[in-house]
Amino acid sequence: MRIRPTRRPWRAASAATIAALAVLAAGCSSGDNNAAGDKASSGGGGGDKPFIALSNGFIGNGWRQTMIAKFEAAATQAQKDGLISKYKVVNAPGENSATEQVAQIKSLLLQKPDALLIDPSSPTALKPVIQQACDAGVKVVVFDSAIDAPCAHVLQNSFVDWATYAAKPLLEGIGGKGNVIVSRGVVGSQPEAEMFDTTKKILAEYSDVKTAATVTGMCDGATAQKAVLGVLSSVPKVDGVIGCGDGYGVAQAFATAGKPVPAVTFETNGRALNYWKDNKIDNGSVAVMSDPGQSVAALWEALDLLDGKDVPKQLTFPIVLVEQKDRDAWAAALKPDEYAAWPWTRDLFRQQVEAVKTGGQPVQPPIPTAAG
Repeated sequence: MRIRPTRRPWRAASAATIAALAVLAAGCSSGDNNAAGDKASSGGGGGDKPFIALSNGFIGNGWRQTMIAKFEAAATQAQKDGLISKYKVVNAPGENSATEQVAQIKSLLLQKPDALLIDPSSPTALKPVIQQACDAGVKVVVFDSAIDAPCAHVLQNSFVDWATYAAKPLLEGIGGKGNVIVSRGVVGSQPEAEMFDTTKKILAEYSDVKTAATVTGMCDGATAQKAVLGVLSSVPKVDGVIGCGDGYGVAQAFATAGKPVPAVTFETNGRALNYWKDNKIDNGSVAVMSDPGQSVAALWEALDLLDGKDVPKQLTFPIVLVEQKDRDAWAAALKPDEYAAWPWTRDLFRQQVEAVKTGGQPVQPPIPTAAG
């Protein structure tokens, strides 16, 4: 059964402020070893061009690594095109620690960026530091999550859609009955809470489906493999594993345990898609995740905000859903550890913003080719 994405309407610092930030950040190391990138001006950037900073609350899975790589590629090109003077990326260490991310954002603010992009570790804990950034005249764009910070612009995917397309095709594929394992994502984050709630509501619609176990896979194949392997000996026959893009690791867990691979929610990376293709799996499996290209869209949003353009405070961009009909095209275009990402150009971003404003159909970026 094919399920299509739901078409819906998309939803200058004062001296006193800088001094206050300096006091707050005292004793907090910026942790240069945690910086994924700190790029100086090159290729046409000038001092009158903006400095863009990105704070990432968690780097422990391939999706986040692809997200950073996509941003750095776009930001490097933006430097060469003379759109920005420089950029910096800082990844908070540990397991989605809000405390560590807050400290690093404070250190970033001392470097006086013009815009700050944030993939947050918490929907609430970053509110004070985001307000400090706004008070200092910094344009703040939060992506990949909702946030309790009215001054920030928010760009995200629909996590309800993600959870829906991770579960319903799978449940239909197993005939609406049997035993499933639920593999949760980054527990504690706003997206995961919304997705888990959606998953539970969908499961409640299938009275003949029993949840045999719930594990925490962190949307990461290796983590999910260990978590699922740890419960396989204590659960009955498993017909499916509903995850958030960790199916390759889940499949390895079943293979290690000597059990047949059930229907799974595959990652949208090259390794998983090729495994799905090469093993001719046709049992209700699907690949769906949020779009790591959000970071690039957030870059364009920040630049348009700095240019004074009218951008809605809330933007919802489409998830990446890979159905079997598109699987081979995506598989050919991706490296093993690279996740499927929509190629957001500045023009496509602006088309999407216009669609949000008018309530029109969302822009559907092209599937990248193997050459591109």
